[in-house]
Amino acid sequence: MSVTSIDTVIAAPLSRSIQSLGSSLGSLPLRHKSSRIREVYKQASTYFLQRDFADAYATIATLLTAPEQSEDDIVTQDETEKLAPIATASRSSRIKVWSLYVTLLNAIIDLGPEEGKTAVGIKQWREIAAKARDGSIWDEVVQIGYGGIEGNVDADVVFNLANLLLSQSASQTTNQQHLETYLATSDLSRTPRPDQHRPSDTSDLRDLASRIKLLELYILHVLPANEEWDYAKDFIQMSDILDDDHKEAFHQALDGLAAARTQIHQQHEEDITNDLQTAEPKPVDNHVQPSMHRRTNSEHDYGIEDVKELPAKAKDPDDVRSTSRANAKTKPQRNVKHTPSKVSPRKPVNDGIIRRSMAFFVAFQNLVSNMTQSLSKNPLAMLRFVLFLAALLVALSRRDVKERIERITRGG
Repeated sequence: MSVTSIDTVIAAPLSRSIQSLGSSLGSLPLRHKSSRIREVYKQASTYFLQRDFADAYATIATLLTAPEQSEDDIVTQDETEKLAPIATASRSSRIKVWSLYVTLLNAIIDLGPEEGKTAVGIKQWREIAAKARDGSIWDEVVQIGYGGIEGNVDADVVFNLANLLLSQSASQTTNQQHLETYLATSDLSRTPRPDQHRPSDTSDLRDLASRIKLLELYILHVLPANEEWDYAKDFIQMSDILDDDHKEAFHQALDGLAAARTQIHQQHEEDITNDLQTAEPKPVDNHVQPSMHRRTNSEHDYGIEDVKELPAKAKDPDDVRSTSRANAKTKPQRNVKHTPSKVSPRKPVNDGIIRRSMAFFVAFQNLVSNMTQSLSKNPLAMLRFVLFLAALLVALSRRDVKERIERITRGG
């Protein structure tokens, strides 16, 4: 089944479910509507716990969608009946529904494109992921549930939205902007300082705890993610909500995060330096050069160096004259020494070639054994070594190279 067909199969029942439930919720009185919202929330929670994300998303979407209206309904209905059910729900119901919705979106995004395609369809998964990553989910919640006024959003809902963007968005700029707008426009009159006499109203205590939790998220997570370390320290000092104990605790936590960040960067730089050092191919040349030096010594032992030194000694005039006289005297005997002169040097040369070949393979074996540990620690050096072997095999497979090697071998 193609991606389009999967989306069509999933989207069709979702649309019908949203339309039917949305219409039924819109036509209910306010008292019955609250009861119906709780039932839908409970049903969506059950689907979510069963990891039936498609049904959970379809069910909770009925609370976030305004009911369809005809032309007659637009004239006769009041303004509240034109809104999504969540917009007229109680405070506790709003917080529960929006918290479940944000948590559901985060779980769907964490599935990834492959599992998300199976769960809700690839098109739906991409739309959900885009809302969380570009921050438009925040605008959706404000417009649908709070009449477009960002300061009216419940603090618990703001906390869940900020957490969603913190975990799914690559940039925290949008998250910081929305949090600052909320902190600047929300009603602070009912939020007392912790060092003041706390009222007996439990809702005020809950608001205070929610705001401190929100400030912790903003100061210790969002601002450091945007490299706003100095501004975070200034914000702690200027905050009217935090008492001295909270300010000291936030300062200590911020310093600890800064120290950990510096240590991580230093460790990362050290790892890069070590990788670059181990990636250098110079150890290969250092292993080959000593083996070449040993082969020169072996050639000298078999008399090859003596043969090469004859032209150098002939540069002396006295040596040239003595050599010519000696050759003149030995000319009649040249035929007698003809056979030894050709046969005797060839044996040392052939032996020298065999010795050099053996020394080369011994050096190559030592090279491979010595580089085992370095290659296992450095994949880049391993790749270079494999490419070197491949190039060597390609070169040896060429006909002209083979013929040249044969000529050299026969000539020696």
